[in-house]
Amino acid sequence: MDEYVHAEGGARALARIQTASIAGNLTDEAAGQSGSYSLITKAPSKFYFEILAGPNRWIEAYNGKSAWGQETGDSSRDGTAAAPHTLAGAVAIGSEATGRYLNSRLAEAKKSKIGLRLVGVEDVGGRKAYHLRASLAPHVSRELFFDTQTHLIVREVIPAHGSPDSGDMDTEEIEYSDYRPVNGIAAPYRITIHRRGRIYAVTVTRIEWNAPVNDSVFDFPKNESRPLPDIKALLLEVARNQKAIEELQKQYTCHLVADEEKFDSRGQITTREVKEYDVFNCGGEEIRHLVKNDTKPLTAEEQKKEDEKFNKEFNELQKRDAELASDPKKREKEEEREQTAISDFLRAESFTNPRRERFRGQDVIVFDFGPNPDYKPRKLAESIVQKLVGVVWIDEQARDVARLEARFNDSVKIGGGLLASLDKGTNLVLEQTRINEEVWLPSYAEVHAAARVVFVKVRQNEIDRYSDYKKFRVETRIGPSTPVGDAPKSLNEPPSH
Repeated sequence: MDEYVHAEGGARALARIQTASIAGNLTDEAAGQSGSYSLITKAPSKFYFEILAGPNRWIEAYNGKSAWGQETGDSSRDGTAAAPHTLAGAVAIGSEATGRYLNSRLAEAKKSKIGLRLVGVEDVGGRKAYHLRASLAPHVSRELFFDTQTHLIVREVIPAHGSPDSGDMDTEEIEYSDYRPVNGIAAPYRITIHRRGRIYAVTVTRIEWNAPVNDSVFDFPKNESRPLPDIKALLLEVARNQKAIEELQKQYTCHLVADEEKFDSRGQITTREVKEYDVFNCGGEEIRHLVKNDTKPLTAEEQKKEDEKFNKEFNELQKRDAELASDPKKREKEEEREQTAISDFLRAESFTNPRRERFRGQDVIVFDFGPNPDYKPRKLAESIVQKLVGVVWIDEQARDVARLEARFNDSVKIGGGLLASLDKGTNLVLEQTRINEEVWLPSYAEVHAAARVVFVKVRQNEIDRYSDYKKFRVETRIGPSTPVGDAPKSLNEPPSH
């Protein structure tokens, strides 16, 4: 890597690049169509990529908060025109990682949270090349090939959805050649992109470092025919709607599979644990009842301990719920606490790029959020919230969150970092699904965390998948194969065992 950075122009020269604008002429070799190529980046993580060839258009962008894309013609999966849409899930995580990778230029791989591993030496175009695997995020990687003589990158392979083991046709391969110095930085003037059975040959015509680039280049395109609601007012409505949602949520139980992985400093998985639960809700809190551990049913002794733990937690939440219902002062204090948390979020964050889209068959309003530069935090909660960036999908009619993606754009320190800290890049995803056309309930949750608690460092990833939602009935059973008694007739009665 030191040889590569030196061949590129040196770490200092690369670190000085805050923006890059690359443009070129393009030929679709299969169709014989000509077009254009464009790649614009802005540190620390923004990028805009575009290929135009006849009726085909392929765009992917990340604005530092959310990712979006557009594919039309043969470049799309089904060959049809598609409107710009916000990217989600593994594709969005891959876009954020791509932004970090493109802007870092591997000059500070560790600082950019990029793990590197030597795979071997391979032949690329008749020349020997070092093959390295770059881990950009959990399950997001990129295969890099460095010429052993020039030390420059000659090929990149981008697995579908970032998985090195995927055989999906969406895997991309990019070849680089004809390197020339541009203000002391080596840059390729010929690029060949292999994607979905097509080959795009690019001849670069212009490269600029540190030219002014407006942030609007990376934002979701504005094309609204109807006025959008005020986002802060919408969020307050969503907050007021939560009590009604919690009452509906009490009526449902579901099954949950929790997949937890731990990683080393290079992004390699060290341990993996899968647990299955039956899930109940009380007082807005999720209560998990373990039924399987690493795909194995619990022993009689384990089941007994789990039942006792579950019933204790259920009874405590039930008691708290009853106290709030019977004590107006306690209820008012709890509502004030919730309102304070909402107010902290609204003050500390700014909300941008509102747009309308379709999500899981529903009409939603999507918007980005990030630190409010005009607000100085006055307490710890606001300081933590102000380091969050992300994107939210809200069902406009139901006034509920359909999906949320958020990450910390800076490290979070508690007790000056002596007690605990969360690393920059720690992120989470929450997705909900519409059940019985009456309420949005969790369907997927994902957390990637890098933290330190006192002297212990932790890097892990947990994915929760919710399924099999059922209305609470007498015949409902806890766990798919656990012999138990009747489930409670209502959520004011804990399950019997």
